Amino acid sequence: MDFWQETNWFAVQTKPFQENLAAARLQQLDLEVFLPRLQREQWVCGVARRVIQPLFLAYLFARFCPLVSGEAIRYVPGVLRVLGNRQSPIPIEPEIISSIRERLQPDGLVHLQPHPFQRGDKVNIKQGPFAGWMAEVEREWDDGRRVAILLGALQQAHLVIQRRWLEPCAAH
Repeated sequence: MDFWQETNWFAVQTKPFQENLAAARLQQLDLEVFLPRLQREQWVCGVARRVIQPLFLAYLFARFCPLVSGEAIRYVPGVLRVLGNRQSPIPIEPEIISSIRERLQPDGLVHLQPHPFQRGDKVNIKQGPFAGWMAEVEREWDDGRRVAILLGALQQAHLVIQRRWLEPCAAH
């Protein structure tokens, strides 16, 4: 397959926080650009704010023919490089792009569902007064924001804690 002369999807690495600039400038070259985004909650000074950011920080996808557009892409503001090896860029399978597009919701964003905790899951507490401690999940509340945990180190203390403060323990 001589992908130098064929139009394919490629992953483009951007400079930090310049995904939007790079996408806009690539579109000015009449290239098809796909910059999947998601909305997430970011805590600033104890206040939750909703922010929209790229699904893959510092990456976007562009569809082009390397022989025609490869050199021009290197000089687009905000673009760091097209992913590949030393000899050439590596095309992305169209099915990968399709599978991401299938997850787009009517608002144009990808909505990721956090993996639900199950009773007995071991978790690390990464924030709050018990940061650094391990616990066991008793149950996840229906609001998806709180989790009941068991802190064995405190004589079986039962607590309700913010879900965002927890991360699953690495499997052994």
